[in-house]
Amino acid sequence: MTRPVLDPVISWYIPPHLLSEKEPRELCPTRDIFQARLDTLYQESIRLGSLSEEETALLVATAGEIGNNCFDHNLGQWQDQTGCWFSWFQVENKEGLFVVIADRGQGILASLKRVQPDLRTEEEALRVAFEQRISGRSPERRGNGLKFVRSVINGHGERGLLFFSGSAKIQWGGNQTLAKALEVDKIENKQGTGTFALIVWGKR
Repeated sequence: MTRPVLDPVISWYIPPHLLSEKEPRELCPTRDIFQARLDTLYQESIRLGSLSEEETALLVATAGEIGNNCFDHNLGQWQDQTGCWFSWFQVENKEGLFVVIADRGQGILASLKRVQPDLRTEEEALRVAFEQRISGRSPERRGNGLKFVRSVINGHGERGLLFFSGSAKIQWGGNQTLAKALEVDKIENKQGTGTFALIVWGKR
């Protein structure tokens, strides 16, 4: 079962947040640390033989888009802890990888309302984030990376993304391993903000 592997990040993500004196090794408090761990993800995937070099590169690009959003859209808006949680592990048959990225920032709705103040719900904000091109994200970077994420996951049975922002969730791709990976209600019923992404990337 993959759920026990996810318990630490779920505990870190869902309020009340318990800050420890020792930061977990999965925490990337700055972008340079996140980028260094992206490189490690690539190297470990190749070493483990979980995915081909081409598939690994695409997975790393996908994780990079989601992780960079944690930094780009939360400047000065963190709940209590900067950066993102970033971890990965092999699926049970070792034919692919799970990647987990979470942050304790302001969430998609608060971020998008700066440029689309008519947005009302977290569900609506998630649909806009993944499906509509967004311009004028100043002073933030343009927010179209999630459209790239959707494009490389949708239509591929071996890939999947489960993404939460606040109490809203969205799922892309055809990999049903996601449904078995965690107790979804533990995230859906949370109070607060931030984002939580679970990617599964299987071998073709």
